[in-house]
Amino acid sequence: MILEKQLKGTRAKRPVIIFLHGFGRKRTGELEAFQQAFENDYEIIMPELFDPEDPKDSNGILWANRALHVVEKELLKQRRVILGGFSMGGVIASWIASMLPVEKLILIAPAFDLINLKNTGNILTSLITHFTHLESPQEIANFNGLPANFFQTLIDVVVQFRPYASRLSCPVLLIHGSQDGIVSPQSSKIAFSRMPSAQKQMFVIENGHHVMFEDEGVCPEVLALIQLYLNDQIVIRNEEILEEQPPQEEKAE
Repeated sequence: MILEKQLKGTRAKRPVIIFLHGFGRKRTGELEAFQQAFENDYEIIMPELFDPEDPKDSNGILWANRALHVVEKELLKQRRVILGGFSMGGVIASWIASMLPVEKLILIAPAFDLINLKNTGNILTSLITHFTHLESPQEIANFNGLPANFFQTLIDVVVQFRPYASRLSCPVLLIHGSQDGIVSPQSSKIAFSRMPSAQKQMFVIENGHHVMFEDEGVCPEVLALIQLYLNDQIVIRNEEILEEQPPQEEKAE
């Protein structure tokens, strides 16, 4: 019994990372590499924001509030809370971080702009067509079979919550792949430039696609950058975007 109390006390002192998943059937399944990389040093909490089998679970405010309540619960415990989000989860995480005192924010390919929302055509039809004609079989499988009304919910979430990125004051690490075929890295550059946080850094990963935690070519690099950020070893500068470049060959003498 004494040992059990000691263990509970030890766990309570560990910082917690709350990481929000993106849009798709896999939900937190896309975050396994992240969890495995950091679960020894942090308590990892990854709430499921929606039920892909329930077409009625299509309220974007409810999706966001599910995440909000998890963060509020941990803050009430006087925990050190680091918040992260991938894709749609990054947009929601930005909203939460603009309101609550999280220690740090991690954004991976945040979906601040899925397609050009200024187009006058049918945005919903364009979005569904885009998602169902992806090159990667894994990406296609992740979106196929989702309730059709969920795509409208995704649009609603992006439009409603992306403005809050311009209200962030906490430290921010933003990582985006240069070859992201779902969310343009340019949208992250624009959002990053509007973040008022005095401590922020953005990295564009060369040859990185959208789901970088499942991209063996770049995942180790992404995890390494996150580790440096968590260890306060990344120099955070205002208004600087670093383009990750492939190693250059040494010139023969």
